[in-house]
Amino acid sequence: MKISGIPGILFLLFFMFALGSGLRAQEESSQKTEMASELEDEFEEVEEEEEESRHFFSIMIAHDHVSQGIKNGDRTWLNLPSFMLAYNYMITERFAVGLAGDIIVEQFDVEANNLDEILERSYPIALVATGTYRVFNHLGILAGGGFEYAKEATFGMVRFGLEPYIVISSHLELVFNLSYDIKIDAYDNWNMGFGVAIGL
Repeated sequence: MKISGIPGILFLLFFMFALGSGLRAQEESSQKTEMASELEDEFEEVEEEEEESRHFFSIMIAHDHVSQGIKNGDRTWLNLPSFMLAYNYMITERFAVGLAGDIIVEQFDVEANNLDEILERSYPIALVATGTYRVFNHLGILAGGGFEYAKEATFGMVRFGLEPYIVISSHLELVFNLSYDIKIDAYDNWNMGFGVAIGL
């Protein structure tokens, strides 16, 4: 086919422009696919990194509140300082099992539940196996059982509570604790604590 004159030249220019545009578009599409693939790989790496934190260790300062306290022979509300340590293993993104221990760093007397008996407690240590379910982001509910030991006596116990938390990174959370302990055949108390959880 012979191309001549202005229409022929215009056709040739149009053909070359279309061919160049097609090649350029193909090259840009290839670059975009390559960039998307790289971003996907980076996202997967970050996701894997975040999923690595299944073991969480936490430390909290807390106060135990006992309504059945006895001071100078009178019944009174006690506010007792304590420390809490916990280990949690995240089975799923929402559910964790763990072990919590806390110590009240005071000696005190309480009136036993439904009994006319005064119990002496010297630096009691509680050890509780727990299950925590994160009902939605930033709030978990927990329940568990264990025992409270002091030199005077050991009591079985049940714990129910809430754990609001703030995620700082995939390896660090700020943790709050509000829980209620039922010491069987002994006394009940509220715990309120604040601390950090470190993921490994």
